[in-house]
Amino acid sequence: MIMEICKNINTGQVFVHLDEQENNQALMITPQGIVKALEYDLFSEPVEVEDKDALEQGEINATQYKIYNQYREN
Repeated sequence: MIMEICKNINTGQVFVHLDEQENNQALMITPQGIVKALEYDLFSEPVEVEDKDALEQGEINATQYKIYNQYREN
């Protein structure tokens, strides 16, 4: 399954991009597994990756992978 990820420009942490929101925000899964609406300006452009590859290569963590799959099922 394809997911979109992007990096926080300041910290370099990878966030999972879920959905576009209003007011220049995007719904993201933080490295802590929290789903939040965050400002697009804080991140690099989203990149498409295979979800299992991103987990296996350490780009995302197990918590982000789990939350992503739960979100996708809804």
